[in-house]
Amino acid sequence: MEILKTTLINRVAVGDIPRRAGVVNPDKVAFIDGDRQLTFREFDEHCNRLAHHLLGRGLKRGDAVACLCINSLDFIISAYGVAKAGLVWVPMNVLLQRPQLDYILEKVDAQLLIVDQGFVSVMQGEGREPPPFLVIEQTPDGDSPDRVARAQRGESSSFSTALEGQPSTDPEVEIEDRQTAIVMFTSGTTAAQKGVVISHLAVYLATLNNIIELEMQADDVTVAMLPFFHCAQHTLTTSFLHRGATQIVMRGFDPVTLMDHITRHRVTWCFALPTMWRAVLDHPDRARYRFDSMRYGLYAMTPMDPETLSRLIHEICPRFALSSGQTEVYPSACVFKPEFQFSKKGQYWGQQGLTCEFQIMDDAGDLLPHGQVGELVVRGPTVMMEYLGDPEATGAARAHGWHHTGDLGLIDEDGQFLFHDRKKDMIKTGGENVASCTVEAALLGHSGVAAAAVVGLPHARWIEAVTAFVVPKPATPLTEDDVIGWCRTRLGKHEVPKRVVFVERFPMTVTGKILKHVLRAEHVGLFEND
Repeated sequence: MEILKTTLINRVAVGDIPRRAGVVNPDKVAFIDGDRQLTFREFDEHCNRLAHHLLGRGLKRGDAVACLCINSLDFIISAYGVAKAGLVWVPMNVLLQRPQLDYILEKVDAQLLIVDQGFVSVMQGEGREPPPFLVIEQTPDGDSPDRVARAQRGESSSFSTALEGQPSTDPEVEIEDRQTAIVMFTSGTTAAQKGVVISHLAVYLATLNNIIELEMQADDVTVAMLPFFHCAQHTLTTSFLHRGATQIVMRGFDPVTLMDHITRHRVTWCFALPTMWRAVLDHPDRARYRFDSMRYGLYAMTPMDPETLSRLIHEICPRFALSSGQTEVYPSACVFKPEFQFSKKGQYWGQQGLTCEFQIMDDAGDLLPHGQVGELVVRGPTVMMEYLGDPEATGAARAHGWHHTGDLGLIDEDGQFLFHDRKKDMIKTGGENVASCTVEAALLGHSGVAAAAVVGLPHARWIEAVTAFVVPKPATPLTEDDVIGWCRTRLGKHEVPKRVVFVERFPMTVTGKILKHVLRAEHVGLFEND
């Protein structure tokens, strides 16, 4: 016991963040979830009670606890309760099909599944035998616990019952800083899902980086509306918890609900995808809401066209920034800060953060000087430990002593990373390389284009033909000739799309990433008769 108490003195552990926030701000509201609120002290106590319950079930260090949940206060409690117990948190995308969920549960050997009431039927259907459930009961609108439902399942399976009668103090467990805190599975936009192993140290240091680089303040009020099972929302929620700011939990994005929260709760800091920001800007009822409390806006995942960015800065919030990262390099890895938003043109991701070192590498493993294009490689304490159970993929990602991001670009004279394309999305057409994002940026500049994606499709003459997929804005007449003509005045001859395909929507991840491999597979024969 004395050895354990000694290790508690200087450890780095994700589960310690709620306790420290509770000591500094015991009576301040930490989370607002509909009609439910918890102070920082109450939140910490709830997390402790869950940790004691998990340990009381016989779970031990290294055991995996999976979660299949939409955003809720109980889902957030789950993450930090698992961390406090020294267990491994495995959040799962609720849009996955049962075979994909079974794959994750088997891969991590999950000993328990914390699951929303609405997903119990999914896990009770045909498939692999799931681990025991701990069910978060919710009403149909998801705003509050439905305690009546527990009687139908038995007390032992109820999340709310699990916390009752448990100690509200921290459990005494040994946790090492490089111990696994999370296994988070990649979104699978280009390949099968991989389990990314993330340490306590990586998460902890990422939050401190975010607080500084993203200008987070203790008196901020923010909104958590992107899926908490994704690294972007988890890192921001953890950062604001660490900072002692108030967070409003949303089930997902809705422009009216978001504008209402900003107005009623005087939101000061907000993260949303570009499509979400556009929906707010163009909403017919926007004039009814107030945005004068907004101090800092963040966007990520996809580009922001200059016109939309300018409108956001002048109409919504004076300071906007872009942040980038990936599950393997726990975000954020870099920030394109507000002061550079209009001074540099192109798909800039910004400067490396405090926990990452950026370099550009060629295919031979040589580091390149500023201004030359190659693959972005990274080193630092927020880089993943490994791909779970996949030493070959881990080794490939760490060739030449750096983590390989798969992103192509250059670092300019100011140390800012200019993104060219994903290595797998670079189109090789007629002997020339075409960056899909360059073509997409041109397409998004058209007033009639709501969204765009560009891929290379097999072609007998060109090897790969530059192909544009476009979602037109509502009630906007748009033809293929219009789009191609627009591109001819803005792109090189080899970059102009050979075809434009209009679609109603894109296959996407829950964080707004377009699934380009699905587009390629669905349209692989588009040029067969050319």
